[in-house]
Amino acid sequence: MHVSKRFIAMLMVSLPAAAFAAGSKDPTAVALDRCLNDAANASTAGQTDCEATATKAYDHRMNAAYATLMRKLPPNVATDLRASQRTWLTFRDQEAKARGALFETRQGTMYVPMQAGDATNFIRDRALQLEGYVAVMAIDE
Repeated sequence: MHVSKRFIAMLMVSLPAAAFAAGSKDPTAVALDRCLNDAANASTAGQTDCEATATKAYDHRMNAAYATLMRKLPPNVATDLRASQRTWLTFRDQEAKARGALFETRQGTMYVPMQAGDATNFIRDRALQLEGYVAVMAIDE
C-alpha cells in the first residue's frame, strides 16, 4: 500500500497534540508526570513548581520550533507564520488574563495548581503544533 507524502503531512499538521496523547513519549509530559507524582511535590507549591518547570520547557520547545520554521520557510510563508505567532502571543496573554480572573473567583489552594496546569497545557498545545509543522518541513529533506 502506498501512502502519499501529502497525506502524511496532512496528518502531522492536524494531529500533533493527539499523537502525544495517544501514547507517544513527550519528554516534557513524562518529566511533569514524574515531578507531580513525587511525594516531595505533594504540596500546592510543589505541584505549581512542577507545572512552572513544564511550562518553561514547552515555551523553550515552542521558541525552538518557531526559530527552525523561520529559517526553513520561504520568506512569504515566514511572514505569515510571524503574523500568526504574534496573534497567538496576544491571544495567550489575553487568555492568561481571563484564566486568572476566572480562578480568582474560586477559593481554596487546590485551584492554584489547576490554574498552573491550564497554563502549561496552553503553551504545550502551541509547542506541539509548531513541532508538527517542523516535522512536515522535514518530510522531503
